Formats: sequence, C-alpha cells, structure tokens
Amino acid sequence: MATVTIVDRGCRDCMLCVDICPVVVFDHDAEMSRAVVSRPQDCIACLSCEYLCPSRCVEVSDYEALRPFHRIEEHAALIERFLQEKTASRTLTGDDIAEATRDAAARLHALSDAVVETMGRGHKPVGRRAGAVAAAHLPEMYEEKGLDRVVAGMKREFRNSFEFEHTMAGDSVEMTLNPCALCKIVRDAGQEVGKAILCEMFHEYWAGLFSAYTGTSYRCEVPRAGDVCEMRLFPAR
Repeated sequence: MATVTIVDRGCRDCMLCVDICPVVVFDHDAEMSRAVVSRPQDCIACLSCEYLCPSRCVEVSDYEALRPFHRIEEHAALIERFLQEKTASRTLTGDDIAEATRDAAARLHALSDAVVETMGRGHKPVGRRAGAVAAAHLPEMYEEKGLDRVVAGMKREFRNSFEFEHTMAGDSVEMTLNPCALCKIVRDAGQEVGKAILCEMFHEYWAGLFSAYTGTSYRCEVPRAGDVCEMRLFPAR
C-alpha cells in the first residue's frame, strides 16, 4: 500500500493536493491552516499531489512504478499491429499539424499564465518538475548509461520537436538550438525570447530531464537567446 506524508512546516495551505486527489485522501484543516492526510489507505499512487505541490512537501512512497509499455518507441509497431489501426503520426496531414501547432501555442501561454497566477515567481520549479514527469514517459532513456549516451538518446527522442547540437566538457553539456521551437510562439505573443515565462520554464524542464536520467541534480544557464538559443547544463554543486 502506498504511503502518503506531508511535511507540515512546508505546507503553504494552497489546497492543491486536496483539490486534485481523485480518491479524496486529503482534507483541509482550517484550524491549523494546512492539508492533512485523512484516508491514506485509499491512495492509488497516481502521484498527482506530489507533482502538483508547489512546496514539494508531499511525498508518496512504498509503491511500484510500472514502465509505460505503450510509450516505448520500439513497441509502437507491435501495438499498431495488435489494435489493427495506424498510429496518429501516419494519418496526420499538414493542415492537422498547423492546427495542432496553433492550439499548442495557445495552451502553452494559458499554462504559463496559470502557473504565474497560482505560484507567482515560483514557476521555475514547475518547469523542473515537468521535466522529471516527462522523463517517466520516455522509459527507454533510463536504460542509457553514461552522459554521452543519455545526450544521444535525447537527441533521438526530441528530433522532431527540439533539435539541437551539443558539445560536452566533463559532466557539462552545451546545447545549441537553431531555432528553438518556442521562439516563434514567444515572439508572436510579443514577448522576449529567453526571458519569457515559457522560456524560463523550458530551461528548467531540460534541467529536470537531465537530473532524472542521470540521477544527478543539474542546473541550467542560458548564455544566448534569440534566433539561436544556447543552453548550458551542469551538475549543481
């Protein structure tokens, strides 16, 4: 059975865990102004509360994490054969992709606005956590050993969305995105590339990915942003 705990001193009484839990594990204690775990036996280990907590004070443990079989690229053909249906990527038209791009841009801006509205300037940890969550949906990457293989694997996995070149110096990776897929989205909204909320969350997203895949906490800095974006990812000391 999963175990759910809350570090009392970290809870900021935002109620997000209470609102998000699908099986109502949490209650709000108005007198103490914080969330409490009232029904731990009902936890299904969906991890929604842990992902969403802005203070990182909710922890779910004692559960078995299952690899999402259907998300492993080499299994796509097997699943297509089993379902007797083509995967979406084989049926999309150019117009479909253009419409999806416009929709994604609108949703990304709405997301960044919602994060800032909810958390103020605490949006960077959200980006980092998003990277850690995304890492779980690319399970084959965990089988790559060594930083060079991890980077090669990431270039393969993100080849259709965030293509980049890179150089390595020890445990640091310098990435060049030419162009970054977010540049047009940010510019079309009249925002400055590199300093927009979406950009800052994206930088932390990559730090979250690297941290998850290597087991080492990584930080990100951006020496250059614009038509060509450069990111440097390095271990936090």
